[in-house]
Amino acid sequence: MGSEKNRPWNLKKNLRNSKSKKGNLSEENEVRDIALERWANLGRTIAHTEGKTAFIKAGIPGEIVTVLVEKEKSELLWGRVKSVRNSSPSRIGTDCSSFPECGGCSYRHVSYEEELDIKKELLLDTLQGIAKSDRSRLPSVGILSGPSDHYRNTAQIKLLRTKKGILAGFYRENSNLFVRLPEEGCRQLPKEMNEYLSFVLRDSIRWTNKEECRLRFFGNSVIEYDEEEATIGPFFEEGLVWKIPIGGFTQVNRFLIEPWLERIRSWIPTGIDSVLELYCGAGLISLSLSSKIKRLTGYELSGRSVRMARENAEAAGRKNLSFEVLDLEKEPLPEKISLESDLWILNPPRSGASKKVMASLESCKPRSLIYSSCNHTTLARDLRAMDEFGYRIEDLVLADFFPRTHHFEVLVRLERNGNKTHS
Repeated sequence: MGSEKNRPWNLKKNLRNSKSKKGNLSEENEVRDIALERWANLGRTIAHTEGKTAFIKAGIPGEIVTVLVEKEKSELLWGRVKSVRNSSPSRIGTDCSSFPECGGCSYRHVSYEEELDIKKELLLDTLQGIAKSDRSRLPSVGILSGPSDHYRNTAQIKLLRTKKGILAGFYRENSNLFVRLPEEGCRQLPKEMNEYLSFVLRDSIRWTNKEECRLRFFGNSVIEYDEEEATIGPFFEEGLVWKIPIGGFTQVNRFLIEPWLERIRSWIPTGIDSVLELYCGAGLISLSLSSKIKRLTGYELSGRSVRMARENAEAAGRKNLSFEVLDLEKEPLPEKISLESDLWILNPPRSGASKKVMASLESCKPRSLIYSSCNHTTLARDLRAMDEFGYRIEDLVLADFFPRTHHFEVLVRLERNGNKTHS
């Protein structure tokens, strides 16, 4: 549990002070003697109590625990572990005084090795349940991981104004309750970002009207990314660098960007002529592949990102890359380039590939697909449709961009049935 100094501030109504409920709930909103059954998505365990299905944070299957209730509906309950009666051998002491109250982390009570095993099993369960994949026929899941602490290059830090000054922290998961960062800083953030926060928050006038501090760390510099561009790299033997526009998205794990791109590069078939990249952003994937392909066309909704992708390609001398603005949620893909492209690369937001994209995929049926997903449940939904379109999964990689949290990314390589497998 978090220490007293790190308990959440009440921005609307603190659940701890609500009235007692019926059943096994005390005046402190506790449920006692819950038997935790199995891991679930979103970094929680599932249990059943008083006729409700409960989703419990900071527990481990097999434990008997007392839970603090965070949210409750007629048949559902969400909470976090307050105390453990029967402790699992897998449980370790937390290294953060704000866990599990802070919404940033989910797995600081187990080893990182066990966390990776949990995520792998959740991925396979999801593919079996939603994609209807036969686990015995799936390729073995590769794991791409790095250091489990101090890995974030981007963070949105919530700010709270008090009589004693401005405090930095995060919200409790699924709530607006503010949880202060530990005095030693957040373990997800680089030392330089924690030091920057400590320094800049002394200037209370500067943050009078801001509710969060949006930071990015590359090289040895910390910037506020809604005010400045960022540059990442150099990567690979080519020494490639990318500019990211003000407020633009990039992968948040500074240790895994290059290995992630390297894995994608390794999947590019020899002699490929035309590549179509959807949700291309500022050209991170595109530029990394440019030396292995004859031409690539990327589509992206953000005009700023497309302009930056063009600048990145021009700066690297890559004339085989072109980028266009297209709303992939509402507009169909241009038929000519879609039919000409042997390989499609998809890197969609958490909502997954749009209906327009999936309709074009079904119609055009490119030979090969590479799908980078930040949400394995929408990935599974899309993979089920791709299976119906005639595609099979050839490679499957869990890329743990978000250690100690419930998030992870997945890389999938697919081939249309009847094509030779890429070696």
